[in-house]
Amino acid sequence: MSTANKVRITSSVKTDDVIFSHIEKAEDELQKMGQSVEVIRRDKKTIAELFRESDVPLIVISHHLPLLYFDSSSKIVYHENTMRFKLKAFDKRGELPPLVNLMAVPLDSALQIVDTTMGMGNDLMLMASMLKNCQFHAYEQHPLIYFVISQGIKQFHPALSERIQFHYGTADSAILRIADIVYADPMFEETVDQQSGMEVLHQVISYDDNASFIRYLLQYSRLVILKAHFRSPLFEEFGFDVQLRKSTKSHFGIKKSRRGDLLSDHHTDHIS
Repeated sequence: MSTANKVRITSSVKTDDVIFSHIEKAEDELQKMGQSVEVIRRDKKTIAELFRESDVPLIVISHHLPLLYFDSSSKIVYHENTMRFKLKAFDKRGELPPLVNLMAVPLDSALQIVDTTMGMGNDLMLMASMLKNCQFHAYEQHPLIYFVISQGIKQFHPALSERIQFHYGTADSAILRIADIVYADPMFEETVDQQSGMEVLHQVISYDDNASFIRYLLQYSRLVILKAHFRSPLFEEFGFDVQLRKSTKSHFGIKKSRRGDLLSDHHTDHIS
């Protein structure tokens, strides 16, 4: 049976009127994204039991962050992951995370930044946490990932979320045109532990033509930062200046388009 565009919603085992209200709101938002939604009773059933009844993806709504299951053994939920360690390294030693360092802008800059591949939201929230005067647009093409992660971020980081506009779908060319920095991680090749949900993310999200996607971003953007596997052909194909990172398989590349007059040339001078 095809489960495309289908999702089930249920509650935590213990429930109340507040949770039922959250379920109604979730159902409405998912339907607006074209999903066929079935709200099911939990009846103290385990996640494994619910997946023995159906293989349709499942969202669990509770008083905590929403959980997404594509099967009984893997869940996707927003969490800070490695972000908190990078923030601690900055607080203790003044060590800028590679992504923020590559931007080469003052931390108090008031910029428009677009994350075109939100995914689990880790890089988005790292940028939002450190660049406190910046405004963000975050795009995600998978409706269930979009719902669970955007809702999780709003609940976990209510203050930071006020500077983020979340969008379901592909980055809009009009937004790309006004952005100072555009970020893309189309292959989601960050090395993280399986419980983070990244393993499942690899299975359910794919950009079938990464080259066309990057070409589209470069067509409309002043400056694009690309995160990809260090062997990715995208860096060379599109002429990105690559920041080598010996300790990880994922590298960052930066490319300023002909429209990049707003950001001064010294932004990329430190890249070898």
